[in-house]
Amino acid sequence: MMFKENKSRSVLATFYLAVFLILEVLVTSKNSLLMNFDSQIQNIMTPMVNSMRTSIFVVISFLGSPIVSLLLAIFIAVLFYSKRRKVDGIWAALTFLGGDALAFIVKELVRRARPTDKIVPDSGYSFPSGHIFGMTMLILIVIYLVLPYVKNQEARFALGVLCVIWLLIISFARVYLRGHFASDIFGSMLLAGTWWKFSEMLYIKYYQKVAEYLNLKIN
Repeated sequence: MMFKENKSRSVLATFYLAVFLILEVLVTSKNSLLMNFDSQIQNIMTPMVNSMRTSIFVVISFLGSPIVSLLLAIFIAVLFYSKRRKVDGIWAALTFLGGDALAFIVKELVRRARPTDKIVPDSGYSFPSGHIFGMTMLILIVIYLVLPYVKNQEARFALGVLCVIWLLIISFARVYLRGHFASDIFGSMLLAGTWWKFSEMLYIKYYQKVAEYLNLKIN
């Protein structure tokens, strides 16, 4: 099994969910403090805008797009399924797809408009960010499924840090391009964290049943 029983898992899931719901209420109620925070972040970034940076961040935004994250996550899931880790592959695919569906539903319910004066055209609603939610889920899949195969602990740690840095760069790009508010980014990470912990609990609960159904040997 990839995950072991851990009492803190449900506590973390509850904590992430509670903070996310508080943030969602602040967004839907257009709380003045939150709106001011988002405006201040945008004002800080405005002087940074130039054509070269914009071109770079457009590329970064594409590389961190939901479709790219989806394709990579499915590739990893199929790879694990084909390498006799069928339960892990199925779980990774369902976790990512289920999370994407959840983020879409929340986005449609909240219906927050994107920032004005977008640097590049962008459609749809703003909260939570599909880019950041999808990339957070992908990076968690990489950290928990892929990186354990890296035997060198220092290399594994370095790759994990690079993954987190990449997520932060994409987050910066989305706010820079005015595709999202800063609070959209935080909301996406909180929602992804909630869904991930919930999915871990489902994995532990149903691993044996799914393995038996697939006629797999359980170590």
